[in-house]
Amino acid sequence: MNSMNEITLSSIPQPFKKILIAMVITLTLGVSLGLIVVFFTTTGLPDGIKAHYQGDDPNNVDLIPDKYPMPVKELLITTHNHILSFTFIFGFLGFLIQLSRTLSSSLRQLLGIEPFISIILTFGSMWAIRFLSGSFVWLMLLSSALMYISFFVMIAIILWELTYKR
Repeated sequence: MNSMNEITLSSIPQPFKKILIAMVITLTLGVSLGLIVVFFTTTGLPDGIKAHYQGDDPNNVDLIPDKYPMPVKELLITTHNHILSFTFIFGFLGFLIQLSRTLSSSLRQLLGIEPFISIILTFGSMWAIRFLSGSFVWLMLLSSALMYISFFVMIAIILWELTYKR
């Protein structure tokens, strides 16, 4: 193979395909479990997300709130861990999707780059929700939706090409 254009997911030798399939399936399990955690901690709805970062409504008459504003240390740890891990996840998937031939070159490039923009917007909006305004929840919802749509589209294409495309 003389050119990168000759290397495709479907042309990878079978032993490497099996490893990649196992990695992609395991990665999908891990990311899916992370989404479940998000829904358990925030409900996945704007009010639950705002409460997770800002704490309960200060006008709440309860003496002891259910949720306190997320401490800076926890925000730092969450942001650090997620930005690092998502960078490697999407770097790996972005590399693999460039070997796909199901999508056009421009769509492969978009899927390769878009998640990195969404990572920055999603985890930046956590800080904005906490310290600026609960309205940033809409940016978080949009950017994280784009990030996870990109993830699952790449996973589906990669698995299809590794298992079925000849």
